[in-house]
Amino acid sequence: MVTDHCRKEATHLIHRIIVLSDHSPSSEQALFEAMKIGQIYRSIICCIHPTDVQDALSIKAASELRKKFEELVRSAGLEFEWRTADGDPASAVVSAVSTEGADLAVVGSLGEGGIKRQLLMSAAEKIVRDAPCDVLVVKRERPVF
Repeated sequence: MVTDHCRKEATHLIHRIIVLSDHSPSSEQALFEAMKIGQIYRSIICCIHPTDVQDALSIKAASELRKKFEELVRSAGLEFEWRTADGDPASAVVSAVSTEGADLAVVGSLGEGGIKRQLLMSAAEKIVRDAPCDVLVVKRERPVF
């Protein structure tokens, strides 16, 4: 059981959490896990949405995802921020962690295997390797909302 004293001591140990948002079920699960941690530490949840192409369809899809994630985070009583970033997901998250001063990055795992995994390191692995903060990789791949 977490006492009020412990909660006060824990506040701001994890002030800002970066979450990779990429329209996948694993990013939804990552958001859910980030929110659970955020409620303990009263963290700010900052979603990073990498974009390669800014066509009308991708802009609309990103806007809908932003609204969905914002509603969920705010309903949990947490502060929400959204950033779009050019480039690949791993670079976007690593850059955002540094720029935003994040204490934790939460990302979903794609669970790739075989030759594809050997030839191309997954975004999650690159983030774990390159991010200057702790990284939580969420393995579950089922939608939670």
